[in-house]
Formats: sequence, C-alpha cells, structure tokens
Amino acid sequence: MKFSLSLLLLIVTTFLSSAQDLKDVQLPSGTLVRNTKVIDGVTTHTYSSGSSIPINGTPFLDQSFTPGIIELKNGDISDELLLRYNVVLDQFQIKNNNDTLTINKPYQVKLIQLQDKEFIYDPRFSTTEESIRRNGYLQLILDGELSLFLKRNKKMVYDSFVSNYGGGGGTKEYYYVERNSFFCRIEGGAPFIVKNKKSFIKNIPRNQEDVKAFIKSNKINVKEKSDLIKLVNYYNSI
Repeated sequence: MKFSLSLLLLIVTTFLSSAQDLKDVQLPSGTLVRNTKVIDGVTTHTYSSGSSIPINGTPFLDQSFTPGIIELKNGDISDELLLRYNVVLDQFQIKNNNDTLTINKPYQVKLIQLQDKEFIYDPRFSTTEESIRRNGYLQLILDGELSLFLKRNKKMVYDSFVSNYGGGGGTKEYYYVERNSFFCRIEGGAPFIVKNKKSFIKNIPRNQEDVKAFIKSNKINVKEKSDLIKLVNYYNSI
C-alpha cells in the first residue's frame, strides 16, 4: 500500500538538535564555556566570540536532499520523498516544504531506498520493539544466503587528533572523519560484525575450509569493501 507524507508524519518529528543528540569533542585547554556552540549535534568551540573555526566535511552522506522511498514493516510504501542521511546522528531526514523532519520511530522502517542505495534499520530484522539494543541504519551491499551490510559512522574531531591531516601543532580546525564497518548475516540468523578473517570464518556455518583457502589464495582483506564483496559472492556460489 502506498502512503503519503501525511501518514508518514505519524513516525516523524521536526528535527531539533536536542541535548540527547550531543556528541562532545575534546576541547583545547583554555576554551571558555561562552565560546562553545552546538553544530549538527556536536559541541564545537571558538577562541573568541567574534571568530569561528573551520569545519571540514559534512555530517551527511550527501549534503543535499535527494529522492527516496521509505517502506515500513507493515508493508506500506511511501510516495517519493526528499531524503538525506545524517551519518553522525544516524538519522534519516525528510524535507517537507520549509521543514526538516526526522524519523523518530525507525524501528518501524523495513527499508529506505535512496538513489542507488538501500538501508535497513536494526540488523536483526525480527523485532518491532523500540527498547531493544540496536545498531541503527545499515546499507545493504549484497543480498543472498549470506548478506553484506555497510555501517557508516562519522565523527567530528579537532586539530591534530585527525589522522592524515596536519602534523606537529595540527591545523586548529574541525574535521568530519568517516569510520565504517561491515556486517554480514546468514539468512534466518543474527548479524555479525566482520572484525577480521577469523571472525568471518567462525560465523559462517559451512565450507569453512574452502573459504579459508579462498581468502588465502586471493589475498582477501576483509577491511576492503571490494574484497568482502568478492568473498561473500564466493560463499554464496558454493
């Protein structure tokens, strides 16, 4: 069944950067409380009231709103909406005229299609309860007996805490740094995070020796998306 934005309002709310969303950045010594500011749910700082420190990057997967569709677990499917994904807050936002809405009951979401990407909420799939522990939105990479998901994470860091930027005293700027991880799920089972080769082999229920040999002969690096796609495709083919 198709549903409109008016029905979707039952599971969304106006986006506000509330206190529960705040993520603190380590501030330099000497920073005054009156010179801190909340940006995108993160506490940033300035050294004086009349200056600002550059913020490099974006908290979003894509800064602009792009067309997408939301499918709920009860089978309802939305009309085309303007969506964007705030990776830092792990929230999908919806553009509605001059308002920005956010989904406040994501456990009711089965699937979000955003351009060529698909996202699910709660990798265990099997519950509609709000109170359980969950891992948020995951991007579906491969669907099969063994499915592969990408969990996107971004964190705002300051100055020389950012690897690959500056050196010595640092740049004295803020950066959004992406730290992603991968999950797999055997059909009908619980998801598991792919920490390393051993954890991957341990969590698959069959052909472990074949997979081990494939990893070795193909020099698979399970931290690389392209290698994991190759590995999961191989598992699903044997």
